[in-house]
Amino acid sequence: MKVLQEGMLADFLNRFMDIILLNALWFLCSLPLFTMGAATCALYEVTMRFAVYENPAVIRTFFLTFRRCFRKATILFLIFLGAGMFLIADLWCAFQWKIRFQFPVVVVILAVAYFYLAVLSHVFPVLAYFDTGVRECIRKAFFLSMNNGVFTVFIMVINLSPVFLFLLLPGYFGQILFMYLIVGFGGIAMLCSLHLIRLFAPERVKKAEEFYA
Repeated sequence: MKVLQEGMLADFLNRFMDIILLNALWFLCSLPLFTMGAATCALYEVTMRFAVYENPAVIRTFFLTFRRCFRKATILFLIFLGAGMFLIADLWCAFQWKIRFQFPVVVVILAVAYFYLAVLSHVFPVLAYFDTGVRECIRKAFFLSMNNGVFTVFIMVINLSPVFLFLLLPGYFGQILFMYLIVGFGGIAMLCSLHLIRLFAPERVKKAEEFYA
């Protein structure tokens, strides 16, 4: 979606408007909740193309990917939703139980939660880029996330930034919510995509950078 025609400032503003549009599309397509997985795949498909200096038709690309990934993304979303609820329930119970080995139990649950969040941070971009089966998608997301520890933590922190901001700045709840409603999640996907596309296709990134150097 081009607002201005040329120049570095124009490129930045055009991309910023694309992110706002993507953010709106993601929110609208996530409203039924169970469609959130497909919407996230579609979001990352576009932002990963942005990360290699492509200029896809945002709306068309988003909805083509949404339709292509819908079934597998919905299955993945339900799997991770169930697993996440199970982990939250386990952690709540661990804090409630007054048992002798409470601390080790909590540590084990938090360790499992780390792996859960690491895979969750990669699984929908993996599906969008590689379009594999559900089981292979989880396996690939696991190994990619485990092989890139520092960057995995970075992506997890970015994805959890809304939670951190709400906890750290509760007095600015309205302003933070407004920011994320306008641009936040599209911006998060864009930041993550700058690393993820290098993880998924380093040669593609190298060629793009050489071409635009």
